[in-house]
Amino acid sequence: MSQLLSYLAAQARTQPGSTLRFVAGELWRRGRARLHPALAEDVSELDSRQFRDLAPLFVPSVALERLCDRNAPWISATLARAERARRGEVEMFHEWTPIGLQPDWHRDWIAGYRWPLDLAGRLRVLDAPPGADVKRPWELARFHHGIDLTAAAALTRNPEFTATFAALVRHWIENNPWPLGIHWAMPMEAAIRSMNWIQSAMLASAAGLLDDEFSRDLSRCLFLHGRHLWAYREWNPVARANHYLACVAALVWLGVLFEHSPEGRQWLEFGRRELLAEMESQSGDDGVVREGSSGYHALVTELFLSVALLLARRDALFHGQPSGQATNGHLVSAIGRSTSSAFAARFLLLFDFLSALCDGRSAHSNPPSWGDADDGRVLPFGGTGVPPVRVLSAVGDALAGRPRPAGCPAVDAEIFWRFGQVAEPLAEYGSLPRHRSQAFPQAGFYFFSGSRIRGSVRCGPLGVAGWANHAHNDQLSFEFAFDGHAVLVDPGLPCYSSDPAARNLFRSTRYHNTIEIAGAEQNRFWPALLFRIVDDTRSRTREWSVGDAGATFIGSHSGYARLPERALVRRELRVTPDDTLAVHDLVELAAAAPLAWYFHFSPGVVPQPMCAAPSSLLVPGMNLHSCWRLGPVLLSAWTAFPPSELESQVCMGWIAPHFGARVEAPILEFSGKFAGRAEAKFIFTPAEQLASSPAGGLQP
Repeated sequence: MSQLLSYLAAQARTQPGSTLRFVAGELWRRGRARLHPALAEDVSELDSRQFRDLAPLFVPSVALERLCDRNAPWISATLARAERARRGEVEMFHEWTPIGLQPDWHRDWIAGYRWPLDLAGRLRVLDAPPGADVKRPWELARFHHGIDLTAAAALTRNPEFTATFAALVRHWIENNPWPLGIHWAMPMEAAIRSMNWIQSAMLASAAGLLDDEFSRDLSRCLFLHGRHLWAYREWNPVARANHYLACVAALVWLGVLFEHSPEGRQWLEFGRRELLAEMESQSGDDGVVREGSSGYHALVTELFLSVALLLARRDALFHGQPSGQATNGHLVSAIGRSTSSAFAARFLLLFDFLSALCDGRSAHSNPPSWGDADDGRVLPFGGTGVPPVRVLSAVGDALAGRPRPAGCPAVDAEIFWRFGQVAEPLAEYGSLPRHRSQAFPQAGFYFFSGSRIRGSVRCGPLGVAGWANHAHNDQLSFEFAFDGHAVLVDPGLPCYSSDPAARNLFRSTRYHNTIEIAGAEQNRFWPALLFRIVDDTRSRTREWSVGDAGATFIGSHSGYARLPERALVRRELRVTPDDTLAVHDLVELAAAAPLAWYFHFSPGVVPQPMCAAPSSLLVPGMNLHSCWRLGPVLLSAWTAFPPSELESQVCMGWIAPHFGARVEAPILEFSGKFAGRAEAKFIFTPAEQLASSPAGGLQP
């Protein structure tokens, strides 16, 4: 409680009014749990005929009937996942886990801890023993494997797939009576589960394998999900993010399903209205989600996508027009008619940021992972083995009619089930980089490019209106890839509540490619508050320019101005057409303080000290401190103070290639104690250019 009060006090110093509104909103939302004791009474139900009538809104039935190549890689991958699910295996967090056909829905199968079947409103889901993580049973109960099973049923007409899905759903219903247990404790989880159940039921219906008895059982529980979301939707007057949007999205889906009932029509009308408001609230004019996280940008984009497609097809059917599965201009126009022209324009911009993250990266190299990234999905038609940013970037290309590569089964499955399109093998997936420097200034993401280098730098707000859940201490941090392969990386995120120390480490200043002063965090956070951080940096972009001479970024932040040293940090990045990246840092201090620069490398890049730098790299007015070979590039470090004042060392740290995993990777650290003005420059240059310089080849 003391940490929470400290956090709220810190927020109140800069925004007292919104802090009061935030607290009042949270108290109101949590108090609503006592107002709806009878939600499970008089629920509505549907039969298989009603599911079948709505199936064309969710399933590309015409394209499904016309599928010619039943041996396409994406189909084979779908059937393989479904077979494993039929044997009781589920793909979660990039691993196949044997959970059986009657799983313990409340148990973390790794830690062995089981959450009690108590009233959901009283459960503290994050208060579990070390190593236990509620995300594991939550991920299982999202029922992504239901889509695998029923997609296989739609492709093969094999009733065993649908029977397995029905048995799992019934088992879940029997073991999760409302309102007991962890699966009713977080409305967002109920929202994503309901969307997966609806999509799976529609796929089963398209195969003609949905019987009336199961339809009624499923629809009764879905109607209860709708009432639950209507009562407990995660609204706050100040800071609403992906959790609230998931509730809105599911209410639209449930509203379409139960539009015959007054409650269903109320959900649909409310969800449509809120969808437009949340596009404005949760994203900026540059089309980037305000959470300061590339992973959550992908999740929010998928939520908007899933609702926009459904509304466009529902409205077309309502007005007697063919619902269609066509993409490009026709579908985009239909989305605009069902929402608004402003929504449709912003909607397309969401995909531009995903494309920027993927540009210039190898298909085998993860896109940069700014902020939290738990690999969350809404409707993973192609499984969860490919980073969501990559999958949704390709979906955006298909939606906008841009040329896109084929050959990735996960992407091909997504595009077929969403749009009814069959991809042709034009090129290897990920081999079409655009290589252009571009800025998303409102969100504070800047992408720089040369002919072989592609990278980004972070300089922008944290969270929605200063309320950050998933942002990290990454201001003025940068990363880049060379020839499509990662060199300098953002370490990512391995976990949430299962290891709070690791969670706090990976969101800390020292776990980003930036400057740490006096051992303090650039933005304050409290260890027990895993999803709260204060925007102390108030970062500012001073220049962004792109021209024939390359790209230039200059930014600053005042996160350390609160310290006795009153430090101000300024960083300049320049990338030139010959793929040289120069990083020029200036720290101004009112008193002496320890400084540390951190550089986190991809696991395959091992920093090797070199004996000298060639004369072509001389920096006027600065002293060479050291030179390092970093795989395909060379790093030279220069200082405006005596080099002896700066120490360097290589140590081993961690990166998280995906949620739930940690891999050892090297960190290069420069450190020293300085007063007044500390100035350093770090130059990354293609290694082969230096080897042929007049100074001769470099030796380790």
